[in-house]
Amino acid sequence: MPHDDDAPEPPPAAEPTGKPAGKPAVKRAATTARGLRAPRVGRPPTLDRERITAAVMAQDLATLTMQSVAGSLGVAPSALYRWVRNRDELLDLASAEMGRRIVPEREPTAADWREWLTDLAYAIRREFTAFPGFAARMLSVGIHREAGHGPVERAATRAFELAGNPHDRARQCWYAFAAAVMGWIAAEQSGFPADPPMDFAALVDILLRGTTPTRPA
Repeated sequence: MPHDDDAPEPPPAAEPTGKPAGKPAVKRAATTARGLRAPRVGRPPTLDRERITAAVMAQDLATLTMQSVAGSLGVAPSALYRWVRNRDELLDLASAEMGRRIVPEREPTAADWREWLTDLAYAIRREFTAFPGFAARMLSVGIHREAGHGPVERAATRAFELAGNPHDRARQCWYAFAAAVMGWIAAEQSGFPADPPMDFAALVDILLRGTTPTRPA
């Protein structure tokens, strides 16, 4: 006959919880029938134009799509379509932001219009270099112009007027200036063969001073 010492020890009593006994609680990290972890229910990421614009400008233009932007934002493409209709409107947002960044904060004056346009040229190069392929698109397709570059055109035209040009001539000066700067950026990004290497400072000097060499006084 077994002794009491040989009997198995009973399991430790559970801590009282104050809740009635019933079915075991369901774990938060529930699994599906296939054994996969069920997605956590939560609030979807909030979209706004600033976040969408930043996501567009962080991508490569060659592979930019509505789906790629939505994926980088962590939302479904249907959520993005509530803000923009297509890829062109995504690029309109980028164009508008680039225009805001490009125009110098100070207004040009009759005394410093050349320095103002120099700052503008370098700002254009900086922003378009950060978004590869957009300069060539602007030259070949010509869309997104008013979205961001209308303000740039108006400010630059004013600077050329301050240099002594009538309005229509100032507009032509801007067209030449913009085409040269954008074309230069597109050539740089395409790996245009140049010996000696392309010098952006030389381009700006030629645009604002002409091709006649300066002579010492």
